[in-house]
Amino acid sequence: MKKETLLTIAVFALLVLNFGILGFLFFRHPHPPPGMGAGPLDRRIVEKLHLDKDQEQKFEQLKSAHHAQMIALDEAYRGALGDYFALLKNDTIIPGQRDSLQAVLSRIQQQKASVTFQHFSDLKGLCTPEQKTNFNALLPELMQVILPRKERPEDPKNEHGK
Repeated sequence: MKKETLLTIAVFALLVLNFGILGFLFFRHPHPPPGMGAGPLDRRIVEKLHLDKDQEQKFEQLKSAHHAQMIALDEAYRGALGDYFALLKNDTIIPGQRDSLQAVLSRIQQQKASVTFQHFSDLKGLCTPEQKTNFNALLPELMQVILPRKERPEDPKNEHGK
C-alpha cells in the first residue's frame, strides 16, 4: 500500500473519530449526581407549591439557613471521621476513644436528619391549606433527593442465569 493511501485512510479515520466524540459531547444529556442540581429542585418546589413572592422570599431564607447548617455539620462530620480513622495509626486502639468518636459521628448524622426535617417542616409552615396538599404530594420527590437510591451492582450469581 502506498504511503499516501495509508495517510489518507488515517486522516479520514481520525476525522470520523473526532466528529464522533464531538457529537457525543454535544448531544448527550448530562444528569446531575444524586443530591445535586438543587436549583431545578428549588424551582419545582416553588412551582408545585405555587408559592407567592413573599413565600418564595421566606423559602430562600430557609434554604440559606439550612445550607449553612448542613455545611457546618458536614465539616464537623469530616473532622470527626478523620479523628476516628486516625486511631488506626496507633498500635493499640482504646475502645473508649473509638466508641466516643462513633457516638460523635452518629450524633452528627442525627443532627443532619433533624435539621433537614425542621427545614421541610418550616417550609410546610409557610404553606396555605391548599399548598399543604401539594406539599404532601411533593414529599416522595423530596425523599428521592434526600435519600437517593443507590444502584446496586448486579449479583454475579445472576449474571449467567444461575
